[in-house]
Amino acid sequence: MNSMIQKYVTQEFMTEAEGNYIEEAIAKKESVIVSGHRSAGIRPLMATLMAVAKGSFTSVQVKGFEDLNSDVEYFLIPGLDNLDFEKLIGEAMAKPNTSFVTLKEPEHPYSILKLLRDVYKQTGDTSKIYHLIECAKIDNVPKLTKITKMNLDEKGKIIKVDFEG
Repeated sequence: MNSMIQKYVTQEFMTEAEGNYIEEAIAKKESVIVSGHRSAGIRPLMATLMAVAKGSFTSVQVKGFEDLNSDVEYFLIPGLDNLDFEKLIGEAMAKPNTSFVTLKEPEHPYSILKLLRDVYKQTGDTSKIYHLIECAKIDNVPKLTKITKMNLDEKGKIIKVDFEG
């Protein structure tokens, strides 16, 4: 397991099975969305997963819409203010042959399911897979609480499967 992900397993933020699952998702060039409140440790986790993706694939840290024109395999999208974050994520989803690592937090809310439906209507692309990694504080300790894999079937219906590790 990647040493940066292993650190989260060692700290009991996530299980070894969850760590392996996340590492494998990135290795398959699938998109990862880290969700939760900042106090649940989502920003350091997102930064770690960005570093893992950056270590294996061409990538760009997105600072604005123009960065989505880069010829890369992974878009690394931190929480950006002063722009339409939902629109930015939607445009990243619509880019063919690319994936991204980003977050979903109260400061940057958007509907993943709405974006999946909108992008499908726009592109017809059903090839991409998204993993929603949900984090929360349990007994005041940040933890990974749930991983949901999402993709679209050939008719554009959203398929959601929770990871059972």
